[in-house]
Amino acid sequence: MKNHGVARMALAGCLAATLTGCGVLGELAADQAVITASQPFRGSPAEKFAEGIGGIVVPEARPVKNFSAKDVRSAFLTSRRMLGAAHLDRRTLLGGKPEAFAELLDAEQRKFFLRDLDHKDQKKNTRSWVTSFAPGSAELVGEAVKVQGKMAAESAVDEDGGPQLRVNYEARFVYALRPAAKSGPIVRVMVYVKARHEFWRDEPGARLRNWDGESVEFWSAGTECESPDGFLRPDYTGEGGGGGPVDDAYDDKAAPLKEGECGTVDEV
Repeated sequence: MKNHGVARMALAGCLAATLTGCGVLGELAADQAVITASQPFRGSPAEKFAEGIGGIVVPEARPVKNFSAKDVRSAFLTSRRMLGAAHLDRRTLLGGKPEAFAELLDAEQRKFFLRDLDHKDQKKNTRSWVTSFAPGSAELVGEAVKVQGKMAAESAVDEDGGPQLRVNYEARFVYALRPAAKSGPIVRVMVYVKARHEFWRDEPGARLRNWDGESVEFWSAGTECESPDGFLRPDYTGEGGGGGPVDDAYDDKAAPLKEGECGTVDEV
């Protein structure tokens, strides 16, 4: 195999890594009275998002340099499935083993992912490749996760100069959560990811392989700032420790968080 890197950059949650951070609810947080079990997204911009994987828009597939429209279409659908497995699979979300995501990885990357899953060394821990709430810390309210995402294809070359197809994607996933004990407030948590998937062939006519590529930006809002293990923990109190100016979690123009920074958002 040509060198596509060992693994994607692990940037999820609140781990100290480039362009990573988490936001906690600020003083202007949504009134908890409007976040109900029957309408958990009422009053939030996420209310208008599509539900589940339907929120990831797959564009029309067109040929991209060395790759046919059929290749591009296949890459789009694979990327969509990987996003669903990483951020929507219920078992993974509740802290279980992310088997659905692992099954979609290239065999070489899958071996690495599973080897370092829940590694004690947080620089190696691959749990942060997916969205997982700490076991026992949360349960989903209702069946819906609100999603808004898009993707686009571009031509690239790998480190050896070989042709590569990249699917660049950007997505917001908004979850309604409450404590697993079912006592306590219902809160909304957002996970934002901007990254890419890489596709290539080892030789002409061979099957299209895929790789979970490097992240550009990956953060959560409405979570506690510290994560010792790669799992997210909803901030049920609004006192997660964020600082700095209050940002809008839905604003695409907001400046990205710096390494290890924990910002503050006014509403999810």
